[in-house]
Amino acid sequence: MTDKIRVLLIDDDPDFIEANSIVLEASGFEVLTASSGAEGLDMVRENNPDVVVLDVMMEQTDEGFAVARRIRSKLKSDVPIIMLTSVGQVTGYDFNPEENPDFFPVDVFLEKPVPPSILVNKVHEVLKKGENQ
Repeated sequence: MTDKIRVLLIDDDPDFIEANSIVLEASGFEVLTASSGAEGLDMVRENNPDVVVLDVMMEQTDEGFAVARRIRSKLKSDVPIIMLTSVGQVTGYDFNPEENPDFFPVDVFLEKPVPPSILVNKVHEVLKKGENQ
């Protein structure tokens, strides 16, 4: 018997957490959740997730960026991070992690809303990419 792949959702929107937890669990993943950056960092330390899905704007408008940098530099540098946020819609700025990987230390950057099938596919893609490295 194999363990389920653990996906950690870090977002302060309880509706987002609930809807995406249902989708990911229906796709066979174990879902862990955190409603703040600090709680998310604790969950990374304690639960060793296989993938992190992270919002940007939580208690602070750029909190997700700080959380992603902390995960990469101090906690689990190899965990895939999918940033799923509406920050581009709010700020009008087109965020491109490939232009500045130090500021955007994520594997995938998606603007909300994202259809559930796309999120599931992206989780599979980053896991497959990690296996091939």
